[in-house]
Amino acid sequence: MNVYVCPVCGAPLLREGNALRCEHRHSYDISAAGYVNLTPPSAGRHGDDAEMVAARRAFLNKGHYDPLRRAVCDMLSAASPKTLLDAGCGEGYYTGSVCETIPDADVYGVDVSKKAVEKASKYCRQASFCVASVYRMPYADRSFDAILNVFSPLALDEYLRTLRPGGSLVMAVPAPDHLIELKRAVYDDVFIKEMKDDALDGFSKQEVKRIAFTMDLDGETLRELFGMTPYAKKTSPADRAKLDCVDRMSVTASFFVYRYTKL
Repeated sequence: MNVYVCPVCGAPLLREGNALRCEHRHSYDISAAGYVNLTPPSAGRHGDDAEMVAARRAFLNKGHYDPLRRAVCDMLSAASPKTLLDAGCGEGYYTGSVCETIPDADVYGVDVSKKAVEKASKYCRQASFCVASVYRMPYADRSFDAILNVFSPLALDEYLRTLRPGGSLVMAVPAPDHLIELKRAVYDDVFIKEMKDDALDGFSKQEVKRIAFTMDLDGETLRELFGMTPYAKKTSPADRAKLDCVDRMSVTASFFVYRYTKL
């Protein structure tokens, strides 16, 4: 099934050899790893860098977030999608699990980070990946039965556009106490955010599950965990260095997982 549209003119993209081309002859090469870069030429470079991608892959491969991985896969499986998009797929950890859980589905992944998508394409050969912003996704209207969002920006208008009527949105967000011990080890003052209203315009909430558990992490794994978070690039070298003195720590992992249906 063809779901891609040209990021320049919006016309359908069809595969010709090792490229995707539209009727106006805009052309996008398919990389050796199997992904295609559909970022508009003027967009520039964005997203996670190679260091953050490597930290996330190292941490997730150790299985510490397995309860979250199982929860999102179970919710998606209950929706029985035939076409599914991992929006903000990163390096493909959850995408790969979805492919294994729902082997008959056509699975796609999109992320603005070229480094992440390159890693995802090598990790999960069953899915089709592209580089693009979730706020301007290169997919046709009503392409997907389900969309997965794990800690990614909430591009609600694009989800509504690309989901079919009755389609499912499965979304995982951190709870206020997520990684609280790690934050306290790094920062002098820790601000705990309150949960936002979980109602989404255009969607009906069907299910919510709270997942919380404690991880016993060694120093190396702690640094990988911190390195994969948004805090990593915003933290001073002095504060980051505090983790170098920590040999082991128990850290709370805490999430909410939602399943919505498009109205």
